[in-house]
Amino acid sequence: MTDSQINRLITLGPFEISQGACTLSIADKEAKVSPRAMDVLMYLIEHAERIVSTEELLHRFWSSVASDHAVHKAIAELRAAMGDSVRRQRYIKTVPKRGYKLLAPVLHDSACDMPAPPSLPTRARHFVELLDLRQLVVACTAILVLLGLGWFAQSPHQGQLSGGEFVIGVAPFRFESNGMDSNRYLVDGLTTTLIHGLSNLGPLRVLSLSNSPEPATARNATARLPSQITHILQGTLIQADERLRVIVNLVQARDGILEYSGRFEMSQGDLFRIQDEIVGNIVSALAIHLDDEHRADMEDWGTRDAIAYDRFMKGDFHNAQFNPDDWHLAIAYYQEAIALDPAFINAYLGVATAANNLSVYSRNEARRELINLVADMHRAVASLDQNHPALESIRAVELRMAGNEYRQEEAVLRQQILSGNPPAFAMAHYALLLMSARLYDEASRFLDQAGHVGPFELSPDEIWSYRVSLLPPVKSIPARKLQLQERPKHIGFLGALARELSLTGHYQEALPYLERQRMADSVGLSWQLSSTIIETSGDLGRQESVRAAPEQDAAYTLGVASFMAGDFVTGAAAWRSLHPMQKRWLLNLTPQMEMSFPPSLLASADYQSLLDTLDVGLAWQRTLMEGVMVMEELTGVKLSDTAYSAYQHKRFMLRNNLWHDEQWPVYTPANHLLSGN
Repeated sequence: MTDSQINRLITLGPFEISQGACTLSIADKEAKVSPRAMDVLMYLIEHAERIVSTEELLHRFWSSVASDHAVHKAIAELRAAMGDSVRRQRYIKTVPKRGYKLLAPVLHDSACDMPAPPSLPTRARHFVELLDLRQLVVACTAILVLLGLGWFAQSPHQGQLSGGEFVIGVAPFRFESNGMDSNRYLVDGLTTTLIHGLSNLGPLRVLSLSNSPEPATARNATARLPSQITHILQGTLIQADERLRVIVNLVQARDGILEYSGRFEMSQGDLFRIQDEIVGNIVSALAIHLDDEHRADMEDWGTRDAIAYDRFMKGDFHNAQFNPDDWHLAIAYYQEAIALDPAFINAYLGVATAANNLSVYSRNEARRELINLVADMHRAVASLDQNHPALESIRAVELRMAGNEYRQEEAVLRQQILSGNPPAFAMAHYALLLMSARLYDEASRFLDQAGHVGPFELSPDEIWSYRVSLLPPVKSIPARKLQLQERPKHIGFLGALARELSLTGHYQEALPYLERQRMADSVGLSWQLSSTIIETSGDLGRQESVRAAPEQDAAYTLGVASFMAGDFVTGAAAWRSLHPMQKRWLLNLTPQMEMSFPPSLLASADYQSLLDTLDVGLAWQRTLMEGVMVMEELTGVKLSDTAYSAYQHKRFMLRNNLWHDEQWPVYTPANHLLSGN
């Protein structure tokens, strides 16, 4: 940090900021933030005229393997120091899926020729004006009335208080049935529970109404309501056979205009479960519709149904946790979103991405069901819009899940890239194929050019995850540990970390990660691979259980363990028995697994012939080398010298061509690997 930066003082709204001391002061209070958080704040100040994207901040201040979580953490730290919050954003605004923008004005900066800071009364007045302006924007938002559950907007007639609050009167629910009244008592507890749930929505006051006027007569009943009431929430519980229907309306107290209408269907069951579900749905819907950013976020994702959006976001959360149980939950939530809004295309894509992830770690029978599920999603989206870009993503997922259609994948991706207008995932997906052929150097440069997922889009690729896989063990181990702080049940990272620690001689450190993987992997296939490799690397004499005839789902694991022990015959037989859908493991994992194979086995003609027989050897590598050369003019990525030499001499390039010799683990007779420098 230069002297000018150390001594730099900035007046930001009501705050005095010291860049060198990393402090924010207001009146007699001072808050200290981390240097990284201060860096982010300075960058927002220097680019106050525009939105700064998360990707821009990541690229500027973090490494290439960091995730969005690092930026979110820094922003949260700044908000905590400023007394700001996500719900009441006064100083730093979150623009959903786009980035952040500074709201507070820079009144003085010692690094610039700017006037001295104004007096405290002037700053206080400006601070109040800033709040009033935000409230004015909220109060003047035009009313937009849409059908169904999907729209509630603030209106100039809603009679907000000067503090920006809504005051909602909750009327007792009505009950209707076709002669059955087993759930009549349910309505009695709904008002109290709703008031409690709605009271947690921030700038919202909730009152109980003993007698609420009907929506049609609300215009004439204003005089009978407390004067501060701005809206009336009314509901009806309808019982018909084994189903319950809840209808909720929110109307303006002033003129009876209907601003929100929601309908929820559910089966009968436990009283408290039903009550909690009704209240949860209403609160979730209003939480979105009463918040400008959440409502805009919902629409940008492609739905106007608040409950569908709520289910979609829950699905997105579970999908990112990266383990079988969460993927099952993600699929269920996405499907609920589709049932609520059949035109919600991102929800169909969500099902496909979660099913794709789950299929990697599933047994063959479950994989077939998941493939059929994704095919259903493809047909559903095509029936909605035959030209929707989500179809390309879903088709890419289908090709991956098939396992043995990787050559068709390569041809499709090559054609897309050569078109000059490829889908966002194409470069990253091609990089994954390059890694399967040990072309790590080229894969790294493809990832450098891969476009980030656009706002409000789902992608079948995770570039940050691929970058970690490109790192040698000495760097990937700390990188995986860092990522596990954000996704503690990520079975892919847990397994890879456990294997790498064991193979680099850190056996005891590997065991806790192996146990965490066992707990997260309800299917067991990924854990079985990790535990077998760790056991084999720890004791070459314990091979009887591995060599026993396994179920077909474990054929890949048997092959790896046999090759580690130097048993080519058993390993080759296991890999030749692989089901076509298991080719995905053979492609994606083998270049990493080969680090633990004896060098003599890797260099043998028999092993390389086996790879050729399985079509993952020389011919596959040359196909991808040719792909890189054909696309060079458009991508700017050339074959590395090592790869080009191998191509010219028709020689199989066994090691990946990105790591330097000193980065490669050193194989030892005890089958442990020593990490490179």
